Amino acid sequence: MTLLVPLEPSTSSAPGPSFLRHSKSPDTDLEAVVKAIIKAKRIVVICGAGISVQAGIPAFRSPEGLFKSVKGDNLVSGKDLFDASVFTSEHSTSLFCQMIAQLSELSKAAEPTTFHRLLRTLDDSGKLLRVYTQNIDSIERKCGLSFGIPAFKDRYKGKYRLNSKLSSAQILPRCVPLHGTLELVHCQLCNHSFPLEDHLPSLTQGLPPQCPECTMSDQCRELAGKRSRGVGRLRPSVVLYNEVHRDGEDVGEIIREDSTGSSTGKGRSVADLLLVVGTSLRVLGTKRMVREFAKAVHGRRPSSCPSPADPSAIKTVYLNLEFPVPARDWNGVFDVWLRGDAQEFAVLLDQEIRRRQCLTQRKRRAKEGSSYDEQSQAREKECQVSLSRLSILRTCLQRNCIFAYQLVTRRNFVKEIHSQ
Repeated sequence: MTLLVPLEPSTSSAPGPSFLRHSKSPDTDLEAVVKAIIKAKRIVVICGAGISVQAGIPAFRSPEGLFKSVKGDNLVSGKDLFDASVFTSEHSTSLFCQMIAQLSELSKAAEPTTFHRLLRTLDDSGKLLRVYTQNIDSIERKCGLSFGIPAFKDRYKGKYRLNSKLSSAQILPRCVPLHGTLELVHCQLCNHSFPLEDHLPSLTQGLPPQCPECTMSDQCRELAGKRSRGVGRLRPSVVLYNEVHRDGEDVGEIIREDSTGSSTGKGRSVADLLLVVGTSLRVLGTKRMVREFAKAVHGRRPSSCPSPADPSAIKTVYLNLEFPVPARDWNGVFDVWLRGDAQEFAVLLDQEIRRRQCLTQRKRRAKEGSSYDEQSQAREKECQVSLSRLSILRTCLQRNCIFAYQLVTRRNFVKEIHSQ
């Protein structure tokens, strides 16, 4: 069963899937979800275009989304521009390059949204294990999250090992792009990568740039009297439909380690809560990944409907305006569906996190203050004990002096008597 918790009151009574149970007390259930997220220690977030719309990046499948806006004369839909077959004709390749140039400009101008900043807050508090983003805008990097795909080596015989020559930020990035980024282009012939910004003018004109590496290599071969091997064209390093992910094996290894733990050594802690945000879950690979993480956080047992009074029973949360279709594919996957805007929920969660942080600071200060008072009282007692000891010692000295005086006086008196 999945519990439906609306973020705002809704008059819509559209029938949902049979496993969907409407919340009888939305405020109480929303509070339980917030508590579950705050109490979690290793959160995995899988996010889509819904978290970047407010930053000015168009969504893909919305009525005003990118697929609708870039539809060309010879295209059935805008989705065709994100298919691997886009490079089979000069016309579609030109449209694709122009669209990528436009998206790159939008991404450079975009600022992190409230939800992006929430991810940074969760990371600073030590609760964020990983963010897997379907977006290619790289806004997560702007809010301070380590970003990228770590390099693995020794892939033979099914064994993976992190390249130890890289820095810790590169080995364990907090955010992993699932579909590439708009930061790089790579050659389709030699596979070398280059910054996309260096070739933006050519892409804006709809012309795929020539590879500098291939050009230099070809010139050297020509000077050496060797035949040309050709010059490759650069393409954006984003993953298109019906093509193999360049770094798919590395991404899959990160997912395996986050969901089941490392196969060598003590291993890293696995996820204990899954938050899926702003995605319609249409991509097959993402759907498979969500199910794997859901099984991991549920202990690979079917999940029961969570109890509002027990936030620890909430392990998987889906935050989106619409439930993914076909709905039957998600029976038993999500404990809670938060129906609403991701930014609105980010504000609520951020406020609760900051409120708890303030309470913790006040308690710490009060404890430090009480500890200081106790220390002061202890010092005062020590001073009083010292003073009483000094008083006793002074009294003893006075008595000893009197006794000594009396003793001397008696001796002098006895001497006088004997002398007479």
